[in-house]
Amino acid sequence: MIKRVARKVLFAVALSSMLAFGATQTDNSSRHRVGALCNDGTSSSATGSGACSHHGGVSCWKYSDGTCTKP
Repeated sequence: MIKRVARKVLFAVALSSMLAFGATQTDNSSRHRVGALCNDGTSSSATGSGACSHHGGVSCWKYSDGTCTKP
């Protein structure tokens, strides 16, 4: 009986450790800006101020994980 309880506790600790470790590994530290989608539909590899300046401004910023977020 004690061994069964100990196994369950050990399993719970191991599972929570893996979840906590995974959460720190999937944070946004590896996500970085790779370009912009301009309001006129063109793309730019510029990642800072002035990107899409002659194309109506930035519609969304493109990131390394494939997402595009509004400025």
